[in-house]
Amino acid sequence: MTTVVHAPIVRTRHGAVRGAREEGIFAFRGIPYAEPPVGPLRFRPPVPRHSWDGVRDATRFGARHVQDHDAVESALMNGLTRQPAGDDCLNLNVWTPDPAAALPVLVWIHGGSLKFGAGSDAVYDGATFARDGVVTVTFNYRLHPAGFLYVPGRPGAGAFGLLDQIAVLEWVRDNITAFGGDPARITVAGESAGGFSIGELLGAPAAAGLFHRAILQSGAASFDVPVEIARAYGEAVLGRLGISSGDGAALAALDDDALLAATREVERDVLGVLAAAGRRPNLMGRTTGVTSLVTAGGDILPRPALDEVAAGAAGGVDLLIGTTLDETAVFGPAFAATAPGIAEAAFGSPELPAPYLRHPDPAVRFITDVMFRIPAIRLAEAALAHHPRVHMYLLAWGSPARGEGLGAIHGLDIPFVWDRVDLADAIFALSGRAPSSALAAAIHGAWVGFITNGTPVHPDLPDWPAYDLERRATMWLDEQSRVVDDPMADERRAWRGVEY
Repeated sequence: MTTVVHAPIVRTRHGAVRGAREEGIFAFRGIPYAEPPVGPLRFRPPVPRHSWDGVRDATRFGARHVQDHDAVESALMNGLTRQPAGDDCLNLNVWTPDPAAALPVLVWIHGGSLKFGAGSDAVYDGATFARDGVVTVTFNYRLHPAGFLYVPGRPGAGAFGLLDQIAVLEWVRDNITAFGGDPARITVAGESAGGFSIGELLGAPAAAGLFHRAILQSGAASFDVPVEIARAYGEAVLGRLGISSGDGAALAALDDDALLAATREVERDVLGVLAAAGRRPNLMGRTTGVTSLVTAGGDILPRPALDEVAAGAAGGVDLLIGTTLDETAVFGPAFAATAPGIAEAAFGSPELPAPYLRHPDPAVRFITDVMFRIPAIRLAEAALAHHPRVHMYLLAWGSPARGEGLGAIHGLDIPFVWDRVDLADAIFALSGRAPSSALAAAIHGAWVGFITNGTPVHPDLPDWPAYDLERRATMWLDEQSRVVDDPMADERRAWRGVEY
């Protein structure tokens, strides 16, 4: 039974907040960092929260952003997103063991295809990191069309959700000292859409200097789409709504349900929309669609994030990057069936490259590589030109799949990283394995080590060398973890010269 008592009052730059003390950890929930993004603030950069008088209650989570649930990923979260949606959704949560200390800080960006999820999801329990001396921040940001629709003529078009994330990092820089955090030791981390968001932040000039380390789980710097494609898609959605991008009053009055409905209609024929505009999606767009990708070539991300990183944008940022081995097995046969089309676009033939044919399920391994593993490797390669502190991993626990299980699937890393295997029955059932508390302790401990000193060290893991272009040392996380040099090298080499 959790013991809750009032926490000390903490004074932020916007006003005082009072949280709760729970089993020795101080928790502050639902702190607003920006004004509600509705009415005239819809499709606009976030506006910092106005100051308040008195002491604001911070014992309950705030509203989440309106959701557009994906059935598979919702099942993986097992109903853990329980907060109701609401207009005042740009809020954050802080867990700290000691408001008077100067501890390293973790800022977590939730996943969910940039369509759903919340910082209040139960598995993101900041107490698990706070107990190990890490001040932890989770938050909500604008999702799907509200966050990433390209609205011509609007500052931040196609990247409103990314601007929300930057606003959180600015809030952390300005306020985290009051919660016992050290603003000179900030790590931003995330999984799936959260990891991909970090890849984009690494290339965004406005995010430069706001974090010092980054952990990208099943995400890289490849979640962006050229502005020409983003514009065609955005104009199609607004056209379905009968709204001009210059009609500020109509945009301000737009209903969330109507916006989502129009977006879904366009999504069903997005390839036709782009064809009519003389455009076609890039390789990542072919695997994920173009409905929730950051716009590259706009005012927030001047060019693709990977190009920015290759030019030195992430210089000085320590990186921990990795994927699971069977990421896309969970998305089903229909998803795997897209492999020949992706191969045609990438290699000029529907036949999968020979190295994939030796795997039990070649399509799963191929799609996993094109969406997750190869972009992760390319990010590491681009970053290494400017900073040598890069570490890589592969979560192989549970693979190859046993019995009816799906193996090391997308999202399987989350309960290990957060040391909350008790909250992930659904994902372990799909994976086909009983949870491993020992592996959770090792992975969680390695993440704490990286957040604290830039090196993922834990006594239950072998020495974890930095990644380089000769050895390509990668931590193979399993029941018996080990370092593997250049895992699946033939598959990696197959992608040399292929443009995304």
